[in-house]
Amino acid sequence: MRVKLIIYMCMLYAGVLQVNAQSFDILKTIPQKDRFDTAFTIFKNHYRQKDSVTAFNALGQISHIAIQLHDKALEIAVYSFKADYYSIKFGDNPHSLFYYDKVLDMARSYGLRYDEGYYTYRRGLYYKIYNRYVLACENYLKAYDIFKSIGFNNVPKVSVFLKDISEFYYSLGDFETAKRFLLEALNNRPAHRDQINMTNTIGLIYRSNNQYGMALSYLNKALNLAKSYKDTVWVSIVTGNIGSVYFLEGNYDVALPYIKTDYDESIKYGEDANAAFALLRLARINADRKNFAAAESQLATVADLTKHQPGSYLKQYIDMYGLLAEIGEKTGRPVMAFTYQKKYAATKDSLTKRDNVLAVERIRLKWETDKNQARINQLNAKAKTDAVMRDGLAGILFLLIIITFLLYNRQKIIVKRDQAALLLEKSRADQERDKARLALIDYTDKLRQQNDLVESFKAEMDHMQRQADPIHQSRVAQLDEMVQAHIMTDKAWREFKKLFDKVHAHFFSVINHRFQNLTETDLRLLALIKLRLNNFEMAGMLGITVEGVKKSKQRLRKKAGIPEESSLEEVVAGI
Repeated sequence: MRVKLIIYMCMLYAGVLQVNAQSFDILKTIPQKDRFDTAFTIFKNHYRQKDSVTAFNALGQISHIAIQLHDKALEIAVYSFKADYYSIKFGDNPHSLFYYDKVLDMARSYGLRYDEGYYTYRRGLYYKIYNRYVLACENYLKAYDIFKSIGFNNVPKVSVFLKDISEFYYSLGDFETAKRFLLEALNNRPAHRDQINMTNTIGLIYRSNNQYGMALSYLNKALNLAKSYKDTVWVSIVTGNIGSVYFLEGNYDVALPYIKTDYDESIKYGEDANAAFALLRLARINADRKNFAAAESQLATVADLTKHQPGSYLKQYIDMYGLLAEIGEKTGRPVMAFTYQKKYAATKDSLTKRDNVLAVERIRLKWETDKNQARINQLNAKAKTDAVMRDGLAGILFLLIIITFLLYNRQKIIVKRDQAALLLEKSRADQERDKARLALIDYTDKLRQQNDLVESFKAEMDHMQRQADPIHQSRVAQLDEMVQAHIMTDKAWREFKKLFDKVHAHFFSVINHRFQNLTETDLRLLALIKLRLNNFEMAGMLGITVEGVKKSKQRLRKKAGIPEESSLEEVVAGI
């Protein structure tokens, strides 16, 4: 830690860090429980969109304050900010995962059980955002186990965490699991809007299962909550959902006022997606009542509401095209019916392609399970029928079927387990390779920073030597020692070479086989060329002049027998 602090102070002296010293000073004056949110808010509002040097210098200041305050939770939070920074800048990337691993390792080493659970949950959110659902689910459930072990009463905003898990399962169509987490969230002090939202979602789950009585019970409860909290937006949303239940029951007379209110309020608050769904239901009612002109007019409005982002309204377009095709058939317009049937099929295909792979696989497996169960039920029924005449034979046949099914099911489990093990092993190998690559990048960046320090020291030495003032001689000697200390030593080279070998496996063995009689100095130069460092950066790291680097490259070209028309850099890059 002391070495890090010395390097940090040297960087300040050299002018590398230019962070406003007052930006995060408020962290020193507030309670520990508020520091994370305050630090992240300042970073998000002022630094997250900046270049990496400015952003990471700001994070360096937070780290410095955390060390001063002995606040380990804030200290490790900096790595989560780095993960967030790279996610915003580059989307799904190995840097973010590297820093999530780092923050989790530190949380475990410091014994911060809550922080371990929180950052496991954050990593799950990261995977969910980038549609890596298996890994998202794994992290969510790990976080859940950690929070449960320390007690939900000790977890701030635990209802938000439980709501996020329920939404994850809801988005994948696993409504029963989603409902279980929603009920658990409702028992853990949710905020008013979350309470309305979760109660409404439970109603929608019952609606999706055609349990309309239970759906109306929860939706009316959500409506009463929204009215008691004077939340007009949720009053509108839940009203529309109640109307949708009556609509699905075919009770159009009761549904109409609810759906009309939903449409009017959605237009009022700019909720175009919800307004489109409401209008589609109104159009369906008109079509069923043979008011085809009114239905077509309403569908035209749906098209207008969704025209700016057609890719975001695929479900509405499927309903709209299907209804227009139906109207075309019923009104004797076959061209219209055929045109919209084609659009309906194409849009439905687009929606299927957009669905995540896990959801599609889950549906396929469910279909296979249902099919197998139906087949078993048929065999059981046949066995019972045949039992009147051949009880013994039917019993044996039934047992053989059960054994066959169990063996088949066991084989499927073994195959799935082996596949999961292979995927896990591949994931671990990829993570190790990503860690090595990031470590090499980090190490190289540190070498560049040292090079900048060396140049600043040399500039100061040159300035003092030109003055020829004896007073400055001791300072010149001190600066010279600092310059020598930052040049790549044999020990630093060995450390660098280990990292390099992990990322660029077999590079040195290929070099030694292809080019004879290379010295250790030649190998260092070739490695730095492979990393695409310029002559100036290589000179600082090797402790020679830029001109010296150029001459070394010329000697290396001759020793390796590389013709003049070929670039040394291109030859090395191709290895």
